[in-house]
Amino acid sequence: MSKATQPDTEVGSATQLIDQFGRVEQAGVDYVPTAERHSTPGNIFRVFVGGNLALSVVIFGWLPITFGLNFWQAIASSAVGLVIGLALMIPMTLLGSRTGTNNPVSSGAHFGMRGRLLGSTLTLLFAIAYAAIAVWTSGEALVSGAHRLFGTPQNDTAFIIGYAIIAIEVIFIALYGHGTIVALQKFIIPIAGVLLIVGLIAFAPEFDATRSSGEYLLGDFWPTWLFAVTISIGGPLSYAPSVGDYTRRINPKKFTDLQVAVAVCAGIFAGLFATAAFGAFTASTFKVLSPSYVADLVAGSPGWFLVPLLLLAIMGGFGQGVINIYASGLDLESIIPRLSRTQTTLITSGIAIVVMYLGVIATDAISSITAMTVVLNAIAGPWVVINGIGFLVARKGRYDPVALQRFGLGMGGGRYWFFHGWNFRAIVPLLLGSAVGLLTVQNELYEAPLANIAGGLDISLPLSMLVGGGAYLLALRIWPETGINDGVSAQGD
Repeated sequence: MSKATQPDTEVGSATQLIDQFGRVEQAGVDYVPTAERHSTPGNIFRVFVGGNLALSVVIFGWLPITFGLNFWQAIASSAVGLVIGLALMIPMTLLGSRTGTNNPVSSGAHFGMRGRLLGSTLTLLFAIAYAAIAVWTSGEALVSGAHRLFGTPQNDTAFIIGYAIIAIEVIFIALYGHGTIVALQKFIIPIAGVLLIVGLIAFAPEFDATRSSGEYLLGDFWPTWLFAVTISIGGPLSYAPSVGDYTRRINPKKFTDLQVAVAVCAGIFAGLFATAAFGAFTASTFKVLSPSYVADLVAGSPGWFLVPLLLLAIMGGFGQGVINIYASGLDLESIIPRLSRTQTTLITSGIAIVVMYLGVIATDAISSITAMTVVLNAIAGPWVVINGIGFLVARKGRYDPVALQRFGLGMGGGRYWFFHGWNFRAIVPLLLGSAVGLLTVQNELYEAPLANIAGGLDISLPLSMLVGGGAYLLALRIWPETGINDGVSAQGD
């Protein structure tokens, strides 16, 4: 048995020094023994607030304005979407402290030890996509701001250099891991927070809460507004697979489930809503909306705010980009266990940069981001719902962390092996829900066969969750899982 999967009483303190600022974290998706979990709900709150104070998240407040909504309509869609998304992912906030590992590995208790690779792949897609957006927005702000301030070039070469600067800082911090990421948020939050407040002051003279393009993206107000809500739901859902990266460091003997869930949800809501409000506010000052929020932001910024804007671009890379690159490294390691976390982090970093260039070059930003969000939502929605049902109904919050690590150690069998590593009770509903979602999704890059089934409304997310979750509950009723929770405590120890 490896050190990572030994009972807590047999584990020494050799790894404790690793999870500190400035030290490269050695643990990947291994089980973190209870005695070595020294994080707090406050740390988690700061990670998800600071990680969202970035231009790559701000653009999700700008998107509803580009859809034809005004400021208050955009704010309302963001708030409603965030609340719905957070309600759906509450069980996901508790998996990490129960299992001592990240959420995709934990999902093996529901999907099977091989079936969990579906969750790892989903998380990897989310992480790479959002990391690419972080590098793109911060790099563009850096180049455009420097052009206005110092007259530096604003050509393809300049943008390549700008993207590279942001990418290097993101990868460098992500390689250090959890301890360094948590410590940096204590500096990022106050600085980025002040910069956002100063930004509101800078753009306030041109603000018009009633300004809108007058042309709704989906033809009418309600379909467009509900589409904006769907985009907003994607924010919390994108974190559902990765919150375990941080909650696995929480000692369940010191902190309650309520403390952990509140810290995660409050941090995500505060960070996402603050940046969405900033994006909608600043976009409501633009006389004309171009396909690039960052370009409009820099062009419309007062001269005195350009330096703070450059700082915000760099801080955004520290926050959002690092969280996603760190998550992507863990996810790829769970798919290819023979690689170390540092190796997988470097691989996914390279993929994220390629995705970023393709997204910028192949199509415009609005189409890329909206299409990515609604498509990933159609798959993430049923995955999150099935995991939530698995946590509440099938497992009743009880997990065997040693059994969850068997596949990563090259071993078969065990409590969560099911049928050759696949639990078809959960996998088939996931595939059904995802298929229904993808068949009904609305986006600008391709037309799904059943996109207009609801008269222009995008029902892909609720429909995919309803089908996936309903089919899983039905499967549990017809084909019950017996004896799988015997002898396992609620804390998984």
